[in-house]
Amino acid sequence: MKSKDYIISPPAKDSGKEPLFRVVYAIDVNAPNALQAAKLAHQRMKDPDAILPVLEVMDYKGNVVTIDLGGRK
Repeated sequence: MKSKDYIISPPAKDSGKEPLFRVVYAIDVNAPNALQAAKLAHQRMKDPDAILPVLEVMDYKGNVVTIDLGGRK
């Protein structure tokens, strides 16, 4: 299987009261198929006992900030 490069585009420029951001959460999970992997990832995202994630937050200009919600250094 070949490795693929994934490109995440910025969100559209929004004209609402607050700016629009694209937040990217990446998680690796073992599962028998893609659907089960998605379901397991979603369960882990909602788990109140899970370690808080590190997220990539992008504005409409493509500027990216890494936010560690768990405060890890």
